[in-house]
Amino acid sequence: MNTTKRLLALVVLCLVVGQYCAEAAVYAVVVSGGRSKMYNHERYWNDCAFLYRTLRHDYALSAERITLLMADGDDPATDLLLDGATGFASSSTDLDGGGQPDLHLACTRQNLTDTFQRLASGLTAADQLLLFVVNHAELDERGEAFLWLWRGERLSATELAALLGTVQAGSVAVVLGPCYAGAFAEALQGEGRVVMAACGPSQLSWRCAERPYDEFVYHWTCAVARHDERGLPVASDADGDGRVSMAEAFCYARQHDRRPETPLLLSCPETLAAQLTLSGAGTPSAIGTVGADAVPLGPVFDLRGRRLGP
Repeated sequence: MNTTKRLLALVVLCLVVGQYCAEAAVYAVVVSGGRSKMYNHERYWNDCAFLYRTLRHDYALSAERITLLMADGDDPATDLLLDGATGFASSSTDLDGGGQPDLHLACTRQNLTDTFQRLASGLTAADQLLLFVVNHAELDERGEAFLWLWRGERLSATELAALLGTVQAGSVAVVLGPCYAGAFAEALQGEGRVVMAACGPSQLSWRCAERPYDEFVYHWTCAVARHDERGLPVASDADGDGRVSMAEAFCYARQHDRRPETPLLLSCPETLAAQLTLSGAGTPSAIGTVGADAVPLGPVFDLRGRRLGP
């Protein structure tokens, strides 16, 4: 092949790759049911807010591609128990300190159904979905795990799997923080999915001992962000390639998990966990690195107005 033909072939390849990257998109659904204000602990809001800031500011994911379903949504009524059971508060709708409301939807069966119907009609095999679930789960009288949604509504692992099954994304990453998370992981596993759970099918999950977050999901979010909630760096990029795969994030979270729970990873195919990042699946040169084109992060405050950083 002469030089001219080589150049033409390279141009065509670049156009194809560029078109694919332009069409591919990452979407996220964040689920925190709450059950009621007596059970909706402050740490669940913190878990979701930390992830939201990570997606927006570290991965430059647009707000339109992130769906937050949390407790009573943007209802101004009190819906949250402050850490230490010191009182109640209304969940702030500003999760990233940007001064604008980010949270609108209550975590109800109807809103979950509507969300997955919208994603089912819009996502294609070129897209990636992150499903992040925290808050309470229990086992019913038949031994099946279910999530508590807002105002005492319930959603079984089977029902959640059916909703997720309607979405035709090319790859799906699922992070599960509730008790019995392993039971949900078993229901949600499938081709093109990486499922990470805080604990086994019959185990309880735990909060952090030293901060108002949940243990496994806190360390997982630190891993993908490559920094903690205050902006201090963490060494989660094990191979130093500038990207944090789902395998690296899971390993980091498992290694730093100090509570009596056994995190679980299910990947199909097995290699997908090492390929998939929150920017997509592929090589760093094709996908980009953590922090590329990130939105500048201003001062961040927790639910009580305490400054976290930077």
